[in-house]
Amino acid sequence: GVIFGVVSMYFAFSKMAFSDSDYMRYSLVFLVLAGVCDMFDGKVARMCKRSKEEKEFGIQIDSLADTVNFVCLPVVIMLALGMISIYHVVIYTFFVICGISRLGYFNVHAGLDDPVKFYNGLPVTSTAIIYPLLGLLHGQIPECTFCLIYTIATLLTGLLFVVRIKVPKFKGAAYIIIPILAAILVALLLVIK
Repeated sequence: GVIFGVVSMYFAFSKMAFSDSDYMRYSLVFLVLAGVCDMFDGKVARMCKRSKEEKEFGIQIDSLADTVNFVCLPVVIMLALGMISIYHVVIYTFFVICGISRLGYFNVHAGLDDPVKFYNGLPVTSTAIIYPLLGLLHGQIPECTFCLIYTIATLLTGLLFVVRIKVPKFKGAAYIIIPILAAILVALLLVIK
């Protein structure tokens, strides 16, 4: 997943350098792929025999990867889109603080033996869906409207990271449905211009 996150950042920075909107779409595609990887990493880890220390390490490394992919990467994408005003920086800071607070809270409450059944607050992985969906609007609506929608979505997403709401964790059929929806989203990102 982190490899996809780094490739996504590469395309976002390429968009900054070459002003090619296709690079932004590629960046969002790799954000979706990072989200799909994150969906399965815990399931794969639980299939392996691990010591208590290895389980604890897995919880920590997963959150560090999530910080890169789903907290920092959306900020990189917005910077690449030219959202660099001071109020954007304030919103990015709020978003990042909320994201790492949410991940820290999760790590403190994550059990080593029992998988989590509910998230407290919106999982940061949700950015792998939110931002690519918003990215479909890029080029379809006026740039100032797009930037406003993206900025408001970032503020609301950051807030939802830390609001005390119970969000059920994916299980069962979701492990089939979500990758199919992700494939459709990737196709739309690559086709819609």
